[in-house]
Amino acid sequence: MNIFTFISERIKEFFKSGSSGTPEEGDDSNFFGRERVIVFSIAFLIAMGLWFMVNLSREFNITVEVPIQLVNLPENLALSSDIPEHASVNVTGEGWNLLPVYTNPPRISIAAEARQINLNEQVRNQMGAFSNLNILQVDPVVITIETEEKASKRVPVVSSVQLDFRSQFGLLQDPALEPDSVTVTAATSRLDEIDSWQTVQTGFDDINRSFEETIQLESAESNISVEPTEVTLRVDVSEYTEAEARIPVRTRNLPAGKAVTYNPSSVTVRFDVPIELYSDVQGTRPFSVYVDYEELERDTTGFITPQVEKISDEFNVRLRSIQPTRVSYFNIIPD
Repeated sequence: MNIFTFISERIKEFFKSGSSGTPEEGDDSNFFGRERVIVFSIAFLIAMGLWFMVNLSREFNITVEVPIQLVNLPENLALSSDIPEHASVNVTGEGWNLLPVYTNPPRISIAAEARQINLNEQVRNQMGAFSNLNILQVDPVVITIETEEKASKRVPVVSSVQLDFRSQFGLLQDPALEPDSVTVTAATSRLDEIDSWQTVQTGFDDINRSFEETIQLESAESNISVEPTEVTLRVDVSEYTEAEARIPVRTRNLPAGKAVTYNPSSVTVRFDVPIELYSDVQGTRPFSVYVDYEELERDTTGFITPQVEKISDEFNVRLRSIQPTRVSYFNIIPD
């Protein structure tokens, strides 16, 4: 049984048994009431002290998580494989002797120049000062240290940020990260596996204005370093309104000597545009509408769905719909 679980249960039993009595009634003297409280408190503390002395003299079995620290690693080298941060040590002894080990376990230092470390031996040597303790098991028993030349490279930052906008609001341009790349330092073999670095997953809701926010990057493993560890997210936002334009349907890749007409010959394209650019977009055609001639040759119905392509980035427009969605067509046979 874990010593601290045992002590906790015994304390609960003590208070449960102590609360079963009823206070003595009929005593109107505050002085004697306070005196009884003082006497009871002193007796309680003495009893608890004796109880701890008796119970902590018993033998217990506990598992202690002992920190592992790597020392003397040359500046030009890096670990090519992970080593554990803690060793699980199963130990027995009297409660009094286990208490300092449990609350403040010793740190195990291992030298980086050693290829293989007998952790069982290291733990026993490090905990030799606790002569009254019996170490039963150490996990892991052996640690293998593998090192390689250290190298660095720049990799792009990949955003894991989710953006949710209020109705009629949207991006003016793609969100920007500053810086857009970071320096990763690790063993050469580990570095070959890394081609980007992600931000932590986070989200922003009901967005209706532009903003900047500091975003943390994903934490690196113990044998990998990333610099910097955070980036600035810049989001440019605008309120959008609906606009429309009448655009003729054209034919692409039309062979020489061929002609095609459409009915209707033009379609209405509806799109969103930032409110501040609405007047500027009037009378322009930020989209083109077309049909590829190869699609006409494959079609057997006489109706075709035209494609819409944005041909201008000047107004930050976003396609909503076209009307009608399908048009009929006629091949014109030359005389």
